[in-house]
Amino acid sequence: MEHPGGITNGHLGRTRRYIELLLEMLESAGYYNEEISTWNREYFLRSSLLHDLGKFFIPDSILLKPGKLTEDEFEEMKTHTLSGLRMIEKMETSAADLFLQYAKIFIGTHHEWWDGSGYPYGLKGREIPLQGRLMAIVDVYDALISERPYKKAYSHKEAVRIIAEGRDTHFDPVLVDLFMSGQQRFESYAA
Repeated sequence: MEHPGGITNGHLGRTRRYIELLLEMLESAGYYNEEISTWNREYFLRSSLLHDLGKFFIPDSILLKPGKLTEDEFEEMKTHTLSGLRMIEKMETSAADLFLQYAKIFIGTHHEWWDGSGYPYGLKGREIPLQGRLMAIVDVYDALISERPYKKAYSHKEAVRIIAEGRDTHFDPVLVDLFMSGQQRFESYAA
């Protein structure tokens, strides 16, 4: 059974599969190939499972809250990115540990927004590593179509509309366009 805060294998496994789908579409379209060609695909995909690692440091009273978070609660929720990064940094044994390097990028940048209004660093556009930009879309998609303590699940169609509206603000426009063109694959997997 999935933890209502969305941090167990249900959410993590789905986002891993969605990121693999988006990566396949990127490769087929020939976008960002120079960067993607340097990645170790196995480590890249496995490390994506750690993107919400820091949520283990967030109290259940926040993760499981059935209503909207207060401003203070949301500020605490936002700390999951930095808490996750600290955890990974404690595990690192050498600068060559590629798996943990990928995990740090996913953890630290999946809440950054294309327009610079995200967190924890306020990165903008291509300052955000491609890994974080990929995870941003799949993480939001899965959160939207999944029931959470604070909301009902949205339909695939509504989730796609919300992601499309986030083009150039929340998300990399190239990735949104790819997501839109292959949205049926996401819907099929989600079903």
